[in-house]
Amino acid sequence: MRKLIFGIVAIVFLAGFAWAGGDPWKSKPFGQWDEKDVRKILTDSPWSRPIQVHAPWKMDNSTASLGQSTSANQSRPMGTLGGGASAGPVIDPTQQIPLAAFIVRWLSARTVREAALRSAVLAGQMKQEDAERQAAQTPGVYQVLVAGPDMSPFEGTDEKALKEGAFLLTKKTKQKIPASSVELQKAPDGKKVQAAVFSFPMKTAGGESSIAADEKAVDFSCLVGGAKIQVPFDLSKMEDTKGRDL
Repeated sequence: MRKLIFGIVAIVFLAGFAWAGGDPWKSKPFGQWDEKDVRKILTDSPWSRPIQVHAPWKMDNSTASLGQSTSANQSRPMGTLGGGASAGPVIDPTQQIPLAAFIVRWLSARTVREAALRSAVLAGQMKQEDAERQAAQTPGVYQVLVAGPDMSPFEGTDEKALKEGAFLLTKKTKQKIPASSVELQKAPDGKKVQAAVFSFPMKTAGGESSIAADEKAVDFSCLVGGAKIQVPFDLSKMEDTKGRDL
């Protein structure tokens, strides 16, 4: 079931639709969430952040000479993923470097875990009472998931190297929290990487909270394939009806 949840969270990318409702994590219990509620949480919430980064692994001779296609790329909605994706690479028009899109989620948050479990319920893969029971099981670490349509740079590295290049950085205290482990979630063939899950300790060596209660923001950062994936999280907005949700 753990792999099922990771899989659900990994395959839902930015859908590119407008949302007219309120915040489901504050307005109703997760047993009442519908598919739109789940998608909002996994794609357009304080816990889920889309990002585009320079993708040097996509560089080749044809990409390097794409000056004539700059205007076309500028008119393309950047960040739209999923079905109906445009053909050809997305290019940074200022530097002519290909871009790769990822979505970064604070996976350990109960809101995100509940959304994944509710998705499984809506898909007929589990019962709501089982989802309620699993949602009550909280992780002992902070977890951040990175997923995208092109995970090839993660396939070209190992978990040790990813761990060494990943950390959380608190904005107020400038506390750097190195990753304690990294797990690559792979497709059934055991080759294609679907997501990378980074774990970070909740406690310091001295037993104190690694992210203080009054901390308002944290940056996630990792290095992969010659690119830096860096995403800010506004902790003041990462709250549900039970309070702070990390």
